[in-house]
Amino acid sequence: MNLAIAHRREIGPEAWDAFVEKTDEAWLWHLFHFQDAFATWPDRRDLSFAVVDSRQGEVLAAIPLQLIRRTKAQVLTINLLESLGGPACAGGVPEKTRLQIRQAAQDRLLALGRQYRVLQIDLALPPMAPAYRGERCPRVNPLLSLGYDNTLTQTYVIDLRRPEEELWQGLTGNCRNMVKRAEKEGVTVREADSLADLERYYQMHLETYRRTGAAPHPLAYFQQIWENFASRGYSHIFLAEHQGEVVAAANVGAYKGAMIYWTGASKTNLPSPGVNNLLQWHAISYARRHGCEWYESGEAFPHLKEGKLKGLNDFKKSFGGEFYPYYRSRLVIRRYLQLLYSFYHSWRGINA
Repeated sequence: MNLAIAHRREIGPEAWDAFVEKTDEAWLWHLFHFQDAFATWPDRRDLSFAVVDSRQGEVLAAIPLQLIRRTKAQVLTINLLESLGGPACAGGVPEKTRLQIRQAAQDRLLALGRQYRVLQIDLALPPMAPAYRGERCPRVNPLLSLGYDNTLTQTYVIDLRRPEEELWQGLTGNCRNMVKRAEKEGVTVREADSLADLERYYQMHLETYRRTGAAPHPLAYFQQIWENFASRGYSHIFLAEHQGEVVAAANVGAYKGAMIYWTGASKTNLPSPGVNNLLQWHAISYARRHGCEWYESGEAFPHLKEGKLKGLNDFKKSFGGEFYPYYRSRLVIRRYLQLLYSFYHSWRGINA
């Protein structure tokens, strides 16, 4: 088979998304317009590409890819290649052909790594893709066959193929109490249905990131989500209201019978400590009622004993999810730069 490489824009949104739709290894993060949304973040550039049959023009693999530029203390600048979604290959092809496709994708990744003098290449497979969830979940990280280092973590996943009452009982006792408390204190949940709602969400996003000290995402990112995902049922933004005021929001992604907690935001002074618990429970029950079989609460950090991420992990855990593998891998291209980068972080830690 004669294989060739084509940039995402050469394929076009219709053909690209048609391929993503039919292959079990692809999920929401592979969709054409998600790359445009991701590229709105500062210091990112889309390099997504496909492996195609050069004779027939058929897409055989889609690889979402971002070039990331990071500068530390205005002294050290590094380039990274990152693929949220990883290589998604066509199903039903012979194993020999599949190996050729994956090798072509790997050759392209390495070529781009050399071209942009990147420190490393990071790949992550989507746990909610049909090929990686439920009973089909691989026992070994599929990315290891590419020769990358194993950086596997874990995520919380809820099996929705059960009665709602069983899902409710799966919540921790404290979580159930928080949901009931928020409802008792008059908090209600509805789905965003206007650009005005999107603006309310974004203002809460800015407020949330000011509290955490992180740099907020640009408005264009959420506009992309609204225009290209919410309009197609691939995103649902749930708003918590109290006495007519929007006080918190949860944005979930939905695709191929699965849903994920994508982004969230809230005001600083909430009317009830259970607002965000109520939002998540609403999303979980909504997902089940609308035919989803899986709900991913998000990446888990079970080893942490304190700090913000410890609190986030406990929040995700409280909804009754089980650990599922989050397949990640890394290939270091410039090891000397990695040593310098590691030294810099160690030095910053000592002098903090």
